Amino acid sequence: MYFLVFTSIFAMSGAQLLLKKGLLQVGAFSFNISEIGSFFMKAYTNVYVITAIILTVVAALTWILALSKTELSYIYPFMALSYVLVALFSLFLFKEDISALRWAGIVVICLGVFLVSRS
Repeated sequence: MYFLVFTSIFAMSGAQLLLKKGLLQVGAFSFNISEIGSFFMKAYTNVYVITAIILTVVAALTWILALSKTELSYIYPFMALSYVLVALFSLFLFKEDISALRWAGIVVICLGVFLVSRS
């Protein structure tokens, strides 16, 4: 069961990171309605975005399998670990600033997941 949960967490985290990388290549959406088709065409033909979509499907499938084996109230808090992974990898891959308040939140999340895992 833990293998399935952590596979889902890593797949979803990887999907978010790849999606960001792909969208950095595609460029930001300008909220101009005439450009929406062009934006999505560029996004959905980007290899990183395509891989992110595949990983999202993997995450969903493994989550369904994990959820079939245990209680939702037990495993759902583990999904918060995806925030921790995305924050850490965003720091290294995208050079994003993570404030002291975010670090404190990450510590609280980790503590919360630890407490839930002990129940």
